[in-house]
Amino acid sequence: MKDNSKKIVLGDGNINSPIMLVGEAPGAEEDSVGKAFLGEVGDLLKKMLNAINIKKEDIYTTYAVNFRPPEDRKPTSQEIKRYSVFLKEHISIINPKIIILMGSSAMEALTGINSKISSERGKWKEVILKNKTYPLIISFSPSYLIRFPENKKYSWKDLKKIKNKITEMKIVI
Repeated sequence: MKDNSKKIVLGDGNINSPIMLVGEAPGAEEDSVGKAFLGEVGDLLKKMLNAINIKKEDIYTTYAVNFRPPEDRKPTSQEIKRYSVFLKEHISIINPKIIILMGSSAMEALTGINSKISSERGKWKEVILKNKTYPLIISFSPSYLIRFPENKKYSWKDLKKIKNKITEMKIVI
């Protein structure tokens, strides 16, 4: 898989942010530039975050799989599992107060859940890494929402839950 991509896209944004957003895998644009969430997907993510008064550059963004899969296919469970080791380490280093998982690959990487994202999204869960508990919420990825815009209403509900959690936890971004 690595041979197909030009760059490892580890993540970018504010490494001191209390919010870490994990997407699925980089696309062509991210791969050529080496930054997370660019182009149409990045624009939609910015709009989504702006709707709850968050600037994309104020949070930290990364991916469940750090290489662009061939033909932008969905990463396999094997690839997700292989990279989840790095993702968990990455989370421990960034040490966010809240984790937002966008897309089924991100969900599977961190929670091990391999079911439909529609049955898991919008619920606060917890993951324990190195004896530290991180609250996380699962939502649709912006690239999915571009293909299926009728699901944006669910993402809006998820965003409101994120906004409430930020307020509740007195998180300053």
